[in-house]
Amino acid sequence: MNRFRSLLLPLDGSPEAAKAAGCALWLAERLGATLHVLHATAQPLPGQEALERLRLPSAGRAQVVLHQLAGSAETAVLDAVREHRVELVVMSASGESASAGAALGEGLGSVARAVIGASPVPVVLLPVRYRETLPWRTMLAAASGEPAADRALEAAAQLAAALALRVDVMHSGDVPAGAGIYADAPHHEHGRQLQEMVERGLAGCTAEESRCVQEVLLRHGDPAVAMLDHVARKGTGLLALGWHGALGGGRAPVLKRLLEEAPCALLLVRAPETSSARLKVGEEIDG
Repeated sequence: MNRFRSLLLPLDGSPEAAKAAGCALWLAERLGATLHVLHATAQPLPGQEALERLRLPSAGRAQVVLHQLAGSAETAVLDAVREHRVELVVMSASGESASAGAALGEGLGSVARAVIGASPVPVVLLPVRYRETLPWRTMLAAASGEPAADRALEAAAQLAAALALRVDVMHSGDVPAGAGIYADAPHHEHGRQLQEMVERGLAGCTAEESRCVQEVLLRHGDPAVAMLDHVARKGTGLLALGWHGALGGGRAPVLKRLLEEAPCALLLVRAPETSSARLKVGEEIDG
């Protein structure tokens, strides 16, 4: 069952924003989805001319629908998600707002920042060091025991099943004394806790989607370093992680580092804070 039938690609005509076009078109074709291309502008152009100005390459077999809307780009994107029942947003981390994002120190433009902070659906975000390596073969999902990470693992498995990808799941951080470092399928007490964490994240998935998870990894140390190392060694195409929607102050340190250094696409899934008791293993991955 393909859960991703409607995709959204915001473009503003800049070369930076257009870097997401190839990924979005590939996803639309592989998923058999409609790709809604959105341009926030007060001066709409004829369809083909607009697509050329927006630097969209030939659509191939993908079904593309162009929307040109007045108003702010952030509002237009979020409105389009609701209006067109979008299940996945694909966008570059920077565009015309890149100069504003430079001050943030994350390689993140103001439009992308607003979208990932408020989008009700997962966002495939291409960071500043993104290198296009299509087709994707593997995906890495970060596990932390937090509701946001659970939701990200669910989205990762669902997308992986639709794209026929392998998913590795990684938890990084401090582990209890004597727990050891288990690089393969988890075992012993700490490993059982990790397996329970993964099972909870996959609770909303079908059996076919759950089977996309091939390996569960436990790593010591800084989560961003561990994930970047895995991506470099395995040639991972997509890195999925949950976060709480706030980048200010000391929030989301892992996400901030990945935005600056990751060479692959990021699948960002936002979840609201929850006060319910959750199993935690190691340090929290906030982003």
